[in-house]
Amino acid sequence: MTCIMTIWLLSEIIMFSLMTLFVQLYITQSVELAVRSSLSRQITSLSEHIVSDHGKLRVDESKIEKKYPDMYIVVIDGKGNVLWGSAPDGVRIDTKRAFAPAKIMAEKVSYYYIDRDIKYTMSDNGFVRAYVSEKDVLSSYIPMRVIFFGGVVLVFAVFTIAMLYALKQFQRSVKIMETSVAKIGTSQQSDKHMEETGHYKEINSLIKANNRMLDRMNEIFNQQEQFSSDVAHELKTPITVIKAQSQYALHNMELTAEEKKTFEVILKQAQKMQELVITLLMLSRLESGDKEEMQELIDLTEIVSAVCEAEQYKLSDCHIKFRITDSNTAETSGNINLVTIAVTNLISNAVKFSRDHGIIEVETGEKDGFVFVKVTDHGIGMTEDEQKKVFTRLFKSDSSRNSNGYGLGMPIALKIAKKHGGTIQVESKLGMGSCFILYLAKSP
Repeated sequence: MTCIMTIWLLSEIIMFSLMTLFVQLYITQSVELAVRSSLSRQITSLSEHIVSDHGKLRVDESKIEKKYPDMYIVVIDGKGNVLWGSAPDGVRIDTKRAFAPAKIMAEKVSYYYIDRDIKYTMSDNGFVRAYVSEKDVLSSYIPMRVIFFGGVVLVFAVFTIAMLYALKQFQRSVKIMETSVAKIGTSQQSDKHMEETGHYKEINSLIKANNRMLDRMNEIFNQQEQFSSDVAHELKTPITVIKAQSQYALHNMELTAEEKKTFEVILKQAQKMQELVITLLMLSRLESGDKEEMQELIDLTEIVSAVCEAEQYKLSDCHIKFRITDSNTAETSGNINLVTIAVTNLISNAVKFSRDHGIIEVETGEKDGFVFVKVTDHGIGMTEDEQKKVFTRLFKSDSSRNSNGYGLGMPIALKIAKKHGGTIQVESKLGMGSCFILYLAKSP
């Protein structure tokens, strides 16, 4: 927008300069033409008051002074002698006739002059010459200049105001588009449409095209979510059958050691598949926007304590410790099961990226209308690229402690946070650890 405004102003300045130059040239040429025409008429009229009768010069001085007060009038004989009148200071009088208006410079002053024969005849070919100062002539054209230049300035001002108004309306239209896109992006509601601004046909066409794109994207997302949900549902039954048959074989059949080991592997992998299916179904429900009862009182301090205790029990072999800083004000309302899952995913993620004998700091509290859980590890950290992908489905860092996860924990945690009016922030430096902060909207 600033670039457009700058280009427009530069264009207007150039246009204004060219118009000013054109007007100046036009006025100069027009004034000179008018002066020449006027001077020709005046000298013709003037010569009527100067006559020569049988060598005797008669001049009607009173009429001349009254009708031509701004003129220098000189009567010159054929030898260049001044018979009557006076020329401007510094002007050299010659006998070369100027029957058309001419221009002369004397003492840094420009004069127009013209000659006419004296009425009747003179033996020595005398003539009348009239001078007029260019400055005096131009002063009478000042109103014309004011009108011309004032018009140029007015046109420049009108165009500038019109452009500023148009740019402001354009900026307003773009701002409406930006706000609409931001609302759609932050609310994760791709089924919403951008509002038409009503000012510019081109922008409205762009908005309609974007709305059609949003409809198509929403259709694709719905198909993807429906596919994931359908596949997960369809896998539940065969996985349950596989688990049941494996458990039956292990407990009720006489098996060799190799057969028993095979059934144990099948049962273990079936359990992992079942966990993946359950996770996919949960993510599908969160993304579909299914409403959950969210009126339970949630004490984040209590949830954090329980999750850390459970994780500590599982981490006896790597000696990772938890340092909990709690706050009695970290309470909100919502679905306690979902929030517990989100907190568990954050803490288990910190465990994956921690080193043996490391410390994981967990803090709960309240800030700016939100309650939060802050999980900080001092482990291997993440690259900037990994931070951008950490909330992407099925993303698994190669540097994690183990590869038992499915890359769905953090996306699910983010979905749960947004379902509770919050979000998750992440900060990490490679080799120095990571910090995840789960924000949930505080109960009104």
